[in-house]
Amino acid sequence: MHTLTLNNGLKIPAIGFGTYKAELDTVIKALTSGYRYFDTASFYGNERDISLGLERTGIKREEIFISTKIWRSDMGYSETLKAFSEMLENLRTDYLDVLMIHWPRPNLEFQEWKELDIETWKAMEKLYSQGSVHALGLSNFLPYHAENIFSRCEILPSIAQFEFHIGHMQFPALSYYRRKGIQVQAWGPLARGRIFS
Repeated sequence: MHTLTLNNGLKIPAIGFGTYKAELDTVIKALTSGYRYFDTASFYGNERDISLGLERTGIKREEIFISTKIWRSDMGYSETLKAFSEMLENLRTDYLDVLMIHWPRPNLEFQEWKELDIETWKAMEKLYSQGSVHALGLSNFLPYHAENIFSRCEILPSIAQFEFHIGHMQFPALSYYRRKGIQVQAWGPLARGRIFS
């Protein structure tokens, strides 16, 4: 399996399986087809399906790579730590490979998003320092959102995930993260199937 090396030395599978709207049978099919990188989120409501998929296929946890995300309503220092505990319980694991902030702000009207992002990131840095998470990332962060993190973080993000496909290439964000040494990860690389039509 082809892997990529993140800026902290962690090797990750180059291709992952996005689980948005996926149910248990889909997770099982992905596992038996050879996928070993699963991208989920607390918002998707299917973290438990990944643990059940592992149980039913007999694949060991250490053989797969799991990425999940802190949802908008779980941002903040103590809220992030609480959400993380729930994620571990749902996934039936004692660590995560990657933890990301799902969106840079709870809603478009929220004005104090910069401080909220930092509080969330500080909690994630704590989890990383404890060894509970192997890499940290940002999801849906444009460069001006990410600059806030870069200016105040102690641990750099390793992954930047955003929508990226033919028809929505986002080259400025791609160039920005590459210059920073951050691995870009596309969500919706097939435009949810639209790319075929």
